[in-house]
Amino acid sequence: MRAILNRILNSEFLTFNEVLRLKVAIVTIFVITFLGLSMTTSTLNTFTLDINIIVPSFIALAILLTILLTIVNLSRIAMHFSIYTIIGITGFIVIGSHDFFGFIMFFVTLTVIIFYQDILTYLLYGGAVTVAGTYYILYYGSSLIGTNSIDPQVSQMTYIIVLIGFYIIFLIQFVVSDNIYEKMNNEWVRMNKTLAKYQDFTLHHLLEMVEKNGVEPLYRNVKFQQTVSELSVFINEFFEEEGNNIAEYVEYYFFLHDQDVESIIDNKDMKIETRKYASQFQKYLMNKRSELISMLFDFATLLKGDDEYTTDRYSYDLDKLFSDRIDKFLSLAVLYKYLRTEVTQQDKWGNVNIILTHSEIREMFISKEFREFISYEQVNFFLDNEELFEQFL
Repeated sequence: MRAILNRILNSEFLTFNEVLRLKVAIVTIFVITFLGLSMTTSTLNTFTLDINIIVPSFIALAILLTILLTIVNLSRIAMHFSIYTIIGITGFIVIGSHDFFGFIMFFVTLTVIIFYQDILTYLLYGGAVTVAGTYYILYYGSSLIGTNSIDPQVSQMTYIIVLIGFYIIFLIQFVVSDNIYEKMNNEWVRMNKTLAKYQDFTLHHLLEMVEKNGVEPLYRNVKFQQTVSELSVFINEFFEEEGNNIAEYVEYYFFLHDQDVESIIDNKDMKIETRKYASQFQKYLMNKRSELISMLFDFATLLKGDDEYTTDRYSYDLDKLFSDRIDKFLSLAVLYKYLRTEVTQQDKWGNVNIILTHSEIREMFISKEFREFISYEQVNFFLDNEELFEQFL
């Protein structure tokens, strides 16, 4: 129980499969607790003794299978079995006692299915439960509504609308959340590709600087290799694992830095173990943009401090940013070039995809509001050389 609580508290660090496994465990605990609390109501159903023994036995078997599938890490199949279990419990209660308790069980089942946050599962099982609940109200509504209702048909439709409305509301929530997740995932993929491009360039430049300055790469340093080897042996022995071969694996890891790893992995003549470890170590090489290098770059970026504050840190006035007169005019040319070639203006839909024309930039430069960015001297320089700006920039 303590392990489950720790996993719940640290669920943001779990993989998707681990989160699913945790959800199955929570649902299983809920089902077992629910069955224990509802045992007192089992005598209220209309089933015979054999049914009251056989059906709970199948439900118990389904719970046992769910636990076993969770243990062997088949979380996806275990999820389906846990849903079958709660559906079986609902059917047993609904058929055995046509009262309000049976109606509530449809909401309990839908809540369990919603808990897994899987839209296909919700469409399949949730839709089937909603249809079954609607059928149940239509054909057994009299016992559910009771004789004291003023208008039984209105009461019956109210129950149906509440059940279907519950299903539709969460279906909309699933669709909206899936769209948001897909958008965020696409943004992450685009950003990851951009970072990969810059990290490739950074690593290439870093390796060139190391070679140019005659510095020995870290992965070729004998002391570093020996330290990594000794630490690896110590860690393996600490966890009571055999550390006899770990030194050999570390040596093989450093050996791969000077080899074409892809050719080793694709070489069918080599041992399977050699190819397997080459594939695993490929993600941690230090002379390529591996996952290890990307992680180190990310850490270095997070730990890098901000530049010290200066008075012109947030200044946009070209006259104050540069002291040399030529630099001021060159910065004006760069600003003009940027406005002429980059999209900076919004269209009628609010999207930034319009480039300024020369006349629009001219009106902007001579406007009173633009004195915050460029001085009168720079404006006069632009007006005196306006044709050159338009022709060459």
